[in-house]
Amino acid sequence: MAGRYRLEEELGRGGMGVVWRAADLELGRPVTLKRSLGEDAGQIRREARIGAGLLHSNVVTVFDTVVDGDAQWLVTEYLAARSLEELVDDGGPLPADRVRRIGAQLAAALAEMHARGIVHRDVKPGNVLVTADDVAKLTDLGIARWTEVTRTGGAQLTGTLGYVAPEVADGGEAGPASDVFSLGATLYAAVEGRSPWGSGEDGPFAQMRRAAGGRPAPAERAGPFAPVLTALMARHPADRPSAAEAVTLLTADAPVPRRPRRRLHRRVLAGAAVVVAAALVAGFLLIRSSPATPAAAGPNTLGADPAATDPCAAISTDALVPFGQPFVDPEVLDFGTCVVTTTLSDDSGQVQTVLALTGPQRYPTRPPVPGKVGEIERPEAHDGKCERAISLADANRIVVTSHPTDRARDAPLCAFSEAVLSGVLAKLANGPLPGRDRPFPEWSLAHVDACGLLDLAATSGVLGQAKTPDREFGGWGCTWEHDPRTITVEYSREWPIEADSDVPGDRIRVGNRNAVVAPVPGGKPECAVEVVHRFYTPALPVLKGTDPHREEVVTVSVQDAAAADGNALCATTRSLAEELVRRLP
Repeated sequence: MAGRYRLEEELGRGGMGVVWRAADLELGRPVTLKRSLGEDAGQIRREARIGAGLLHSNVVTVFDTVVDGDAQWLVTEYLAARSLEELVDDGGPLPADRVRRIGAQLAAALAEMHARGIVHRDVKPGNVLVTADDVAKLTDLGIARWTEVTRTGGAQLTGTLGYVAPEVADGGEAGPASDVFSLGATLYAAVEGRSPWGSGEDGPFAQMRRAAGGRPAPAERAGPFAPVLTALMARHPADRPSAAEAVTLLTADAPVPRRPRRRLHRRVLAGAAVVVAAALVAGFLLIRSSPATPAAAGPNTLGADPAATDPCAAISTDALVPFGQPFVDPEVLDFGTCVVTTTLSDDSGQVQTVLALTGPQRYPTRPPVPGKVGEIERPEAHDGKCERAISLADANRIVVTSHPTDRARDAPLCAFSEAVLSGVLAKLANGPLPGRDRPFPEWSLAHVDACGLLDLAATSGVLGQAKTPDREFGGWGCTWEHDPRTITVEYSREWPIEADSDVPGDRIRVGNRNAVVAPVPGGKPECAVEVVHRFYTPALPVLKGTDPHREEVVTVSVQDAAAADGNALCATTRSLAEELVRRLP
């Protein structure tokens, strides 16, 4: 053919094209030749242009195009390999570890393509070639119509519907994020033995509807690999890792020992508190004194006594093992939160994930439906944080927020939040989350209603009018509002604040307690006084590199939109702190 190539074996054909193994007589090497049966030479030229400048060890190399009579052929590298689809069809689902290795190679190929502005548009098992020593290569670069080519004697493939991203199934344009979804769907199929959108036996329209709905069938065989698949196949494109980030996810296949590290800055963990505080200002996490209906104790609820729920029991650390070594610290932030610090497998830093139990939203964007779980809320990642939240059947909520330390800025934060929330939902499906194994000490602020620490005279004297407070989850925070002023009391657990340089402000005494007073930076003018309630040593081990001791702290703050600055509010805030200390146990 074309005076140079000898066709030797037909490798596959379908309604759109045919593929042959051939011999390059001039260079003495095997090659693959492909032509369109529809005589659409434009397809061949487009694929040749895409592949011409792309040289990557995990992409089938394009050599040339040749014309023979009326036919134009694409000449590519010949690979003694089988497609990933053939491997699964003939041998059944593959082990997760093997799929991870294959997936990391494919993710690296996509990262190179995306860096060059190329979108594959048709990543699926039939377009992945795997050699005997598990070298994986992508083929059919961006030519969706070539997806119908099949191996000789095989049935026609389902095509792209089994692996298409939700936004594409819904009529949107394919982009790098849709390639990442299709990569996840391809790896899902390799582990589970089926497409996430079903086998296609009930017809392509059924598959398309499922794809557009964006709810893949739960993985059953993936085990610890499941959170990675969940991250790659996130419903919204912005929530998926990039292809480059996917390489990290897919290569972090084993935890590494934690090394002793320098003490983490307190404000790294306090950054999560800032997220919660910002949400409070927006009315996101505030609750009334009681739900509108009595709390149920069935699945997808926090049970009859939500405040007794152990937030750390909601977290499955197995979901974070693919990213590195997770460590659970139950003694940070308020009593309804749990912090997991994951040391990344490549030792590039740490990611802290905060799970918070909260009450119903004060101003929900969508009214909750009693007895039903809401949709997972996936706001855009911002300020170096990624949040996921969901309203439960009893209207209580779970909010998961991930943020990096300084050296982990490129970590796929949304994948951490998705993995933790997925594990929580799996536990909730079997009933309420477990209660705490260890009750709070008798002296703990956990037993103190924050709204009872300031009386009517104190709050109305600052606000200028008596106002009914809004009680937060568990009674562990309280807010009084009357425009332009807001008073807030909230509890937290910190490592000792007295000598901590990361806690700005003046060290003072309020009554018989140590305290720190300082204007709150950013936002409306505000001043806060942090009062130490009790110094203690946690019963459980703490994260290496952090202080082995903790303090329960109650913070009272005053915000006034009409004030000159935060300093102007500190005298008023100190007066409230003195009133509060008199009521502390």
